[in-house]
Amino acid sequence: MKILDGKKVALELTNQLKNEFEQISIELGRKPVLGIVRIGDDITGATDVYVQKKIEKGEELGVDVKVFKFAGDKSRFKFILKQLDKINDETDGIIVQLPIGGELSIYKQPILDSIRFNKDVDGLSSRNSFNFYNKTDEFKFTPATAQAIITLVNHYNIDVKDKKVAVIGRGILVGKPAASLFKEMGAHVSTHNRESGIKGVENADILVVAAGSPNLISKKNIKQGAIVFDVGATLIEKDGRKVICGDVDIDDLEGHIEAIAPARGGVGPLTVVSLFQNLLEALKNNNKI
Repeated sequence: MKILDGKKVALELTNQLKNEFEQISIELGRKPVLGIVRIGDDITGATDVYVQKKIEKGEELGVDVKVFKFAGDKSRFKFILKQLDKINDETDGIIVQLPIGGELSIYKQPILDSIRFNKDVDGLSSRNSFNFYNKTDEFKFTPATAQAIITLVNHYNIDVKDKKVAVIGRGILVGKPAASLFKEMGAHVSTHNRESGIKGVENADILVVAAGSPNLISKKNIKQGAIVFDVGATLIEKDGRKVICGDVDIDDLEGHIEAIAPARGGVGPLTVVSLFQNLLEALKNNNKI
């Protein structure tokens, strides 16, 4: 069973990005700025982990990462929209760290849509989504995690044309955009979620799992010789400490599958890199570099 090593690929891309951000910083006369907007609290603690990884990568790349934190009660909605308008002016790219906590979770899309589309480096605004899924000629971003999967596919020369690809999870961060990218590459794609169930995924040549359900998938759900991308990342207690647990029971797969991008060290490191690649594209586009 081959491990698709996202850390290794991320390191190679990070070295390239360092040079490009350095050149852009010289041209701009300042560091690029990424804004991370946090709304409400995440009781799992996972958000803290994800935000910290972005801050650390920003420091490594010479990017100033600014975190803007807001309470999640409904009364703050209009105030947050006004603040986001200011943040649009102060940054080169913005992400809203999902999930949005508290009462404001019901306003997720209006909040995402308040980000200017040419700074929407997560690619989740309605305008960006329309351009992405309809393959328009207008400037757009590819959602970072979906792009991270395709980066691994390309790096390891995985042939997807005419292959059966099953994507478990239809979320806007991973499942939906990943399915779209695989279709564009000529794969036969099926998508699955809690309502549809996972029947049929055992026939897939390539399986992408982004359900957020620890150890959901085991040997019985996977075709012999398949390639698996485990994008699940749930924070659980193990031996008295919090650890990331994937959607795939990797210990059950040795000798059964061809390769796997594991929950830790697979797609994750490349997701952060893909986000900064999008920031680089935003800088080039918005400053005509």
